[in-house]
Order: sequence, then C-alpha cells, then structure tokens
Amino acid sequence: MSSVLNLNYMPDGRVINETGHDPAIERVTGFVRHFVGADLGQANDFSSAVDIKDQQLPFHDGTRVKLGQRERTVVFADKFRGVSYVDVVDYLIRLRNAPPFGGKSQLVIDGTSIGRVVSDMMHEQSVDHTAVQMTGGQEWRRSGRYVNASKTLMIENLAVLFASGDLKFAHDLPLRSEIEEDLASFTTQTTAAGNQIITQSRNASGHGDTGIALIVAAFASQYLTPQSIRASKLVGMF
Repeated sequence: MSSVLNLNYMPDGRVINETGHDPAIERVTGFVRHFVGADLGQANDFSSAVDIKDQQLPFHDGTRVKLGQRERTVVFADKFRGVSYVDVVDYLIRLRNAPPFGGKSQLVIDGTSIGRVVSDMMHEQSVDHTAVQMTGGQEWRRSGRYVNASKTLMIENLAVLFASGDLKFAHDLPLRSEIEEDLASFTTQTTAAGNQIITQSRNASGHGDTGIALIVAAFASQYLTPQSIRASKLVGMF
C-alpha cells in the first residue's frame, strides 16, 4: 500500500481516505472544521471575528492508516466598527458561509450585552449559532442556543491550549499583535477567600474585542465540538 493517501474532503467537513474497495484497508474518517468566534461592540466600539481551523487527518504510517494529531490554528481575524446590527448580522452570515468555512463552520458569539440582540436577529433568520454569556464561577452549561460559561474557565482554557501547543497562530495571521495585546490585558487575581477572578484593563486598541473573539472560539473548539463530525475508523466493507 502506498504511504500517500487519497483523501476525500467532504462538504460537511469529514475527511475520508479512499480504500479502492480493498477490504484489508482501513477506512479512517478525520475532519476539517472551523470555529468562528465573534465579539460584538456598540456602534462606536469595534466588533471582531476570529476563526480557528480545527483538523485531524488520516495518514499512513508505513504500516497502517491512522489518525494524525489534532491541529488547531488561528487562521483569520478581522475587526470593524460603525455599522448597524443588521450589517453585523449580514457580515457574520457571509463569513460563516464563505469558503473555506461554508458547510463546516460553527458560529459562536459573545452573547453578553448587545450579543443578545444580534443572537435574536440571527435566530429570527434561522442562522445556526451559539451565544456564549460569560459568567462567574468555574463551570459552563448549555440552554438552547445559549451557553453560560465561566469567564475564568474560558480564559484558562485558551492559556492551556497555547501553552500545550494545541493551538497556534498562522504565521501570516493579520491582527496577531493586536490579539496578543488584547489577551495580555486580562489578568488573574486571587481574592481573600481564595477564589480566582479575571480582571481586564483597557488597552490602546480598544476593549479587547479580538481577544474575546478568540477566547470564545477556543472555548467552542474545546467544549462545543459538533457531534456530526467525528473522527472514526472502520475496517473493510468500503
């Protein structure tokens, strides 16, 4: 068997190796999917969108077909301001459906404050999305299209993903320096009761919008992965 696989990239994000109808060849299903995170500001504030490409592809190790390592990469970032909520909704819909995101992307927005307004507008248009409302504590829970998640948990999750190498920046990512500046504006403090709280200082570029968009996307990639796209392995019959 050749070590070079013929991979079939499906519109829904599944990636399947062709077996040539050989029952001895394992059929392994990987994936390529995208998590589009958005932080929404008031008319005079910036709104931002960040995309994490999440993939795990089949490969041949010289003996058998296996799944490679999961790779998550920040591949897109954008920010804008001075537009109406209608324009924001249209932008997010276009972004979610644009190549290469279309058909295999999950849209997750910061549902705090005006995020609820935008979420309601997208819901009225039957746009599939999740609105994350940042809370205290250390837990998260889902209720329909809303997720209540600890801000501390979300920021710690991002820090762990970067520290472990499970999440990286694309080398040519626009706004990378601004994202890093936004993330540096978050600090952890311990209260007298021993509880950890997150504080944020306003930086020169704004209120941390690109950083929040990335925090939301990274949380989704870790905790809200779609069940419709799973890595799997089947032998024979294909």
